[in-house]
Amino acid sequence: MLGYVTIEKDELKVREYELYRGYYCGICKSIARRYGQIPRMTLSYDAVFLALILSGLSEETEEFQAQRCIVHPVEKRPTLVHSPAMDYAADVMVILAYHKFLDDWKDEKSGSALAGKTALCAAYRKLKKRHQTICRQVEETLENLSSLEKSRCPSLDQTGSVFAELMELLFAGYFTGTDEETGQQRVLKQLGKSLGQWIYAVDALDDWEKDRRDGTYNPLIYRKNGLEGIGDILYNYLAEVAKSYDLLDLKKNREIIENIIFMGLRRRTDLILKERTNIDEQSI
Repeated sequence: MLGYVTIEKDELKVREYELYRGYYCGICKSIARRYGQIPRMTLSYDAVFLALILSGLSEETEEFQAQRCIVHPVEKRPTLVHSPAMDYAADVMVILAYHKFLDDWKDEKSGSALAGKTALCAAYRKLKKRHQTICRQVEETLENLSSLEKSRCPSLDQTGSVFAELMELLFAGYFTGTDEETGQQRVLKQLGKSLGQWIYAVDALDDWEKDRRDGTYNPLIYRKNGLEGIGDILYNYLAEVAKSYDLLDLKKNREIIENIIFMGLRRRTDLILKERTNIDEQSI
């Protein structure tokens, strides 16, 4: 999810931050346990948001254990263990990382992209067996997005909507069953869609100057109005994320999730707008 979905750390209580780190460490261990050590290097905090949401919809109490890892070999840290939501978030992270490397290799032929794609090949083969439908739909959606980007599509809404379909798919793919799950699945689809639109737009703005310099596709470069109104667009997407969140029947993790949605995403938006457009956030 490109590294934009993070907490506002200073606004979290100590126990909430420890819980957040416990999810992160649990996802990292989940990847290592099932796919090996190399794929865990692709992990970002975005996956924690997905795990917190999916886990928060269940009333089951999760188990945390104090564990060490190769990054922190001395100090034991609270680590989430045996969580289906955590394992699913780990799978999503590896799927996205593999396709990011694959896309970079196709576009840039860089050595790092080739190395990353090669390193994740075995893990992705396992994932295609475990999540056949999801992986097929991800490949089809990314192919559609690639076609739009190759045609230099000038519409941020059109390209962003395709990426939003991808996030919609990944957020909703965890549930397949009861009527209650189906109801929450519809909300997750909307949440994933709105978040995906925001991620695509904020990433385009963040990379706008670099992409212009490098000649890389970016919808904002070809957009008729350029960066005009981009602040309104980003904040409207965040408003839609908040609306979807309000419909979730969360049983736990609410404080951390609200920190991310109402503080972390807003703060990231403010900073990128200020850095890339020199817009005073108070005037937006």
